[in-house]
Amino acid sequence: MIIKASQRSGARNLANHLMNAHDNDHVTLHEVRGLAGQSLHAALLEIDGVSQGTRCQQPMMSVSFNPPEGEDVTFDHFEAAFDSLEQKLGLTDQPRAVVFHEKEGRRHAHVVWSRINIDSMKAINMSHFKNKCTDISRQLYLEHGWDMPKGLIDKRERDPFKLTNVEWQQLKRQGIDPKEIKMLCQDAWKHSDNLKSFKHALQERSLFLAQGDRRGFVVLDNSSKVYSLSRFGGIKTKELKNRLGSPDLLPTVEATQDKIRLSFNSEIRSRIALLKKRHTDEIQPLLDKKAELVRVQRAERRELSEQQRVKRHILAKAGRDKFRRGVMGFFDKVTGREKRVRLINQKETAILKQKQKTTREELVFRHGGSRSVLQDEFKQVRGNQQDERTLLAKRIHEYRQVQDRESKHGEHRSIRPTFDRAVHDKSQSGNTNSDHTRARSSKRTTRTRERKPE
Repeated sequence: MIIKASQRSGARNLANHLMNAHDNDHVTLHEVRGLAGQSLHAALLEIDGVSQGTRCQQPMMSVSFNPPEGEDVTFDHFEAAFDSLEQKLGLTDQPRAVVFHEKEGRRHAHVVWSRINIDSMKAINMSHFKNKCTDISRQLYLEHGWDMPKGLIDKRERDPFKLTNVEWQQLKRQGIDPKEIKMLCQDAWKHSDNLKSFKHALQERSLFLAQGDRRGFVVLDNSSKVYSLSRFGGIKTKELKNRLGSPDLLPTVEATQDKIRLSFNSEIRSRIALLKKRHTDEIQPLLDKKAELVRVQRAERRELSEQQRVKRHILAKAGRDKFRRGVMGFFDKVTGREKRVRLINQKETAILKQKQKTTREELVFRHGGSRSVLQDEFKQVRGNQQDERTLLAKRIHEYRQVQDRESKHGEHRSIRPTFDRAVHDKSQSGNTNSDHTRARSSKRTTRTRERKPE
């Protein structure tokens, strides 16, 4: 499984993010170890409070564990991965909290460890923790026989598309899919071999190449939003410079935004708005279906959780009733019967917990299968919509090219008749003036003749 780790602070914000049930179908607080608070907010705030006695600015180690798509990973396998990583990082027996997220038919885990050693009141050093996470990730892929990603086999094959959680959430709030931006840029990159062809390929996908202030090459979409080509497009800076040259030859962001405003007239914008509305209407039935499915699944889980809680309560009461009181209780202590009853109770409790864990896993896997089927429908519809957006972008690009050619020809046609009319009017004006001159001359001649004596 892919393991990503970061040192961080901000206990309250992290707890809010991990318990976010809006962006996840299901959120489960699986474990709180070594902390008095039994809710996630209380646990993380406790870690932050303990760190106030030290100089540590980032007292939490937050790690995500993402299994391969389509693999059903049990709780035991997850916990074994947690234990392996904490031993590798030197966090053995440190307080931790475990949260499971389920989204789009997949399940992944978040683990937050406290870096503060209570005995020495110092933060545990996390040297080379990213390399250690990579080592554990490779080990897990080999142990389970999963297909290892190319990035784990060779660092040069890693996906360069890396966004922070803040950047990802910001794009999502704007209604932009970061994966689609990357796919369009990558597709244009494959179908081009120089700066001119790359610009043309981007414009066919409603993206415009420009010179950024600090990031070199940037692209703008039809709403004038700016994206770093190396970061959002997943293209390395060195490859960009080798193929495209210097970004100084490109127009600035401000000039490109002015061009976009001029080229996208009201007709084009209305077509884009209509396509967006149609896509929203198409995806809404699936969203409603997803909401209903999640609602039913959450109700099933609450019902199962309540049933299991009642069974644990009944078993605990039955175990307490096995202990005798009074003189017989004293006799049981002397003879060792009380100890045997306690061991039997512990064994029965462990068996019940394992059975309930297996039942929860079966329910989780079943819910994940149902959700993955629905997710396939989402992928199909969104794939078709993406093709339609790409086709519309190509048509808009062709339409703008035709408009540009017609406007240029139209200027030449309009300039020439104007010029001809001006010349014609001038010649007419000249003829009229000569006629008036001859007329005035004739009148003067006539008056002169009249004044002469007979």
